Amino acid sequence: MKDQNSTNVELSREDKIMNTIVNTSILLMSTLMGGLSEIMVNVTGELASGMTEAFSGEKAGKETIEKVKQKLPEVNDKMKAMISDIRKDIYSQMEQKNKEITTFMSDPMFDLGPQKVDAYDFGMPKLSSRLDDETIAQYSYLLTSEDATFTELFGKLIDWLNNLPKAPKDNVT
Repeated sequence: MKDQNSTNVELSREDKIMNTIVNTSILLMSTLMGGLSEIMVNVTGELASGMTEAFSGEKAGKETIEKVKQKLPEVNDKMKAMISDIRKDIYSQMEQKNKEITTFMSDPMFDLGPQKVDAYDFGMPKLSSRLDDETIAQYSYLLTSEDATFTELFGKLIDWLNNLPKAPKDNVT
């Protein structure tokens, strides 16, 4: 099943805001997790290599580190699947809590994110749309390859997220 995007459906103000928040957060999370998985594989490889080298010599240690590094694509695939599941879960939760979310987003500060997104065109559905895994991967590539225009937009979106009003705390008694 493919997610809807703005090419077919006119999105509400609230949908654009929530999609911008979710997609920016997912891109940030996927970038951080991608870097973390690479670090974890490298550290594991170094540790395993050092232990193997201590017991079996330098050649065996080098072979061990290469075997561990060969697992990085598998780790990355598992991370991508996890990010995809998280994205789908967040979209589902947004639909369930739509009324509560809409009430909270009356502050005009929320409109700035989608406005920033609308100012840029990357030849694919906007970050204010409900995106599929492939489009998220394309935006992720722009971010990790340090595309100057996308990096500029992403920085503005992170600043926007950091300055949004905080949700009121529920009074739990």
